[in-house]
Amino acid sequence: MIGEFSMRNAQCPICRQATEAWLRLKFGKKIRLPMEIELRHCRRDNFLFVAGGCQSDYDEYYATVANDTYHQEVSAGAARSPISKLQNDRLVAALDVFFAEPRKVLDFGCGEASLLVELATNFPSSAFFGFEPGPAAQVGSSKGATLGLDNLSIAGLSESTECGPYDLVVVSHVMEHVLDFDLFSLLSSFLAKGGLLYVEVPNSLQYETCERLEFLYYFDRLPVNHFTPQSLARLAAGYGFGYVEHFEYAFPYRDGGEYPGLGMLFRKDCDAVDIGSPSIIDAANRYLKQEQERAKIFSGQLDAFEGVLVWGAGDNFYRSAENGGPLSKLRKMVLLDRRPHEVTIGNRTYQTIDPQIGIRSHPWPVVITVSEGRKAVGQLVTEIDPGRRILTL
Repeated sequence: MIGEFSMRNAQCPICRQATEAWLRLKFGKKIRLPMEIELRHCRRDNFLFVAGGCQSDYDEYYATVANDTYHQEVSAGAARSPISKLQNDRLVAALDVFFAEPRKVLDFGCGEASLLVELATNFPSSAFFGFEPGPAAQVGSSKGATLGLDNLSIAGLSESTECGPYDLVVVSHVMEHVLDFDLFSLLSSFLAKGGLLYVEVPNSLQYETCERLEFLYYFDRLPVNHFTPQSLARLAAGYGFGYVEHFEYAFPYRDGGEYPGLGMLFRKDCDAVDIGSPSIIDAANRYLKQEQERAKIFSGQLDAFEGVLVWGAGDNFYRSAENGGPLSKLRKMVLLDRRPHEVTIGNRTYQTIDPQIGIRSHPWPVVITVSEGRKAVGQLVTEIDPGRRILTL
């Protein structure tokens, strides 16, 4: 990856100017990802970002993780994802007559190639290529083969470079995870002169309207950038991309709600266009206040009990245990995990215990904090104690 040893600091990674601290979060150990992060705000660029962290550590993490679980869960195992069908429709509408002639398209960070499958199906005269550094690449290749799409191929970085230049490069839900923005230089090198770049990221101005089960879900150590149309246009302009247009939409998510998406289209070697956006810090403060109010209601449900059993000690658990989260004021808490280990929150250390032992030893409700596989965990709790009260975060 470009600039693999790049480190973030308190300066804005877009304009390199001083910024203001907004929120601090702590997490458990996960490969070499930072265990403490600070979210900072750049007023000049209307941008919120994670300070700290090393690009190579994040590259190592994503190289070992399949990152398309939301497509898997929403599509229920089908080869074609309803999320990508919606994404395809919005992108094609923005491109207008682009596919009226055969095109060459690269999806950089294509995951399981869900969007490429839709595009390759709908435009058989165009050639579609995907690059994905993680294990999802193999799934993407299998999808294309299963559907008989001979105009779709997944390749490594060198092969993707050799197959260019491209008329369109797609970067979907990648840029929110990138610390080193020099990636834009690489994307530019893939494109033909005047070629189009499509960037899709979470719509940070709409977090409060797309509530998740998890406390402070949108602020984490994995999404390190929270863009507005204004900040993303300024970033792209610094690498020679001119703003063309943008759109907002929402797609179905694995928890049954909707996820806010922002799609932006740029053209290589085009004059910069400075656009405005509503304040991201105002939107972030509204979301934080909404989450803390929601946490108070959840905490109130637990006040009637002497203690609580918590199943899951991942990132969602850590977020919930601080910053006014639903687990931040518990009197007694026992952590359930089949793998014995210590968990430290502030100045308190907990030793996890086996779920069966914990549930049979304490009559307290079980709070499930795992983000994936909640239903399966709930079934396991019910098998141990059919009458046990279960709450989900």
